[in-house]
Amino acid sequence: MVKATAKMSDGRVLIVMGISQGNVARLKHGDPIYFDPAALRIDPGTTIGGITLFYGETEAELERTLRTLIGPQTEVIVVPRGDSKPI
Repeated sequence: MVKATAKMSDGRVLIVMGISQGNVARLKHGDPIYFDPAALRIDPGTTIGGITLFYGETEAELERTLRTLIGPQTEVIVVPRGDSKPI
């Protein structure tokens, strides 16, 4: 899974998530996928403008798709694999 945010022209934040075939297999198996939204570094009080989901067969395909969305003002934040699950 890849996760990203983009600041919209009106100041709201768009959350972008790419789901791979491995993620789909987990979901079909009944295993929920959790990630800590704090890893996205969205400032407290920021309005969320939407969530965009996209699919790629592999994480490499997700990365290629995400690269087409990155512009000169994009801040890239690497989130370690395997976000911890809530207790």
